[in-house]
Amino acid sequence: MTGDELPRWVGDPAAFHREHWRRRPAVLRPAHPPAAPMTLADVDAALDSGLLRTPYVELARAGTTVPAAAYTRSTTVGGEPVHGLADPAALLARLADGATLVLRNTEHWHRPTRALTERLQAELGRRVEAFYFVTPPGAQGLDVHRDDADVLLLQVAGRKRWRVHGGPPDGSWGPGEVAEPGPVLLEETLGENEVLYIPRGFAHAAVGDQGLSAHLSLTVREVGSRQLYRALQDLLLGEHRPPARPLDDDALLAGGAAMIERLRHGLAAVTPTALLDAARAAQRAAAPAPAATGGLTALAERLR
Repeated sequence: MTGDELPRWVGDPAAFHREHWRRRPAVLRPAHPPAAPMTLADVDAALDSGLLRTPYVELARAGTTVPAAAYTRSTTVGGEPVHGLADPAALLARLADGATLVLRNTEHWHRPTRALTERLQAELGRRVEAFYFVTPPGAQGLDVHRDDADVLLLQVAGRKRWRVHGGPPDGSWGPGEVAEPGPVLLEETLGENEVLYIPRGFAHAAVGDQGLSAHLSLTVREVGSRQLYRALQDLLLGEHRPPARPLDDDALLAGGAAMIERLRHGLAAVTPTALLDAARAAQRAAAPAPAATGGLTALAERLR
């Protein structure tokens, strides 16, 4: 956990890793807190563009998803119908009525947020995604739930009251709502520029406190057993691609023997650390990312 970005969120990364990472939640107040890559004005601009649509935009209230028809519209482009476009007036009306605005994977469509997640992803060695929540006072968007990720939250505007419970007792758990989350480990109201860390799987919920609350939630994804299994296959078999449909028993036996031989030699060289590194690398590579083309400006320069 080294680099320039993480200290803005957690202060001393070594102390954070030693005292909090995967151990206990904490409100963090670094000396030089990170600047929010997306402000409420940026959200207004995105909504006013007329292009933001579901599932990138969603409304929730008290753990229930608001039907998209209540805050989206349809139009026609080039003679083709386009549905699920965010309707800013309808969204504001639902917010005033107690709904929470959820902007999903903002790193996909907001360049400053994408730059932030890429920096943290490089420092943490894990896939990082971004979500943006806007909640009116006294409202609660999501019920008590667990996330399959470590979460770093930056309060961008207003205040929000948080409760964080303990994590799951073993590896047999899944993300989603929790009926019996257990005792509260942390209960605090987050103010602007303060950071909350929630370890992976620790149940939590929040209620808007003072003013219109906006916070950026960075989810640090982790691999599971399925990803380890796939990475092991890739490490052991590599580029070995035998014929898909051998024609007779001799060909089938020969293909099986070749696989066994590769596995036998490969297992002797694979370490648990190498396997975990490979699984995390594959997860990061699977994250959608725009090609570094330089855009239309660079193309115009080349065509002069």
